Amino acid sequence: MNYSKLMSLNPCKYGEIVNNQKQLIEFYEHPIYGQDEPVIAVCHELGIAKSTDFFELDDMVASHGEYIPMFIDGEIVYGYQLM
Repeated sequence: MNYSKLMSLNPCKYGEIVNNQKQLIEFYEHPIYGQDEPVIAVCHELGIAKSTDFFELDDMVASHGEYIPMFIDGEIVYGYQLM
C-alpha cells in the first residue's frame, strides 16, 4: 500500500498504540471502501502503511499483545509471530 497516496486521501483514524518495538502505530479506515476492508496500520516515522488482517481494533490493542502489529523490514508482523 502506498503510504503517501493513502495519507493524501485523509483516511479516518480509528486509534493508535505504541508496540514493544517503540513504534507508534496508527489505525485507519480504508479511505474508499471504509469498513468493508481490513483496518490499515500506519507508522508515520517509517512511512509505511499496510492492510492488517483485522476489521476491528479489539484484538490488536488487547493487553495480551498477541496481535499487536509491528513493522520489521518493511513488513507487518504480529506479536504472536515473535513469541
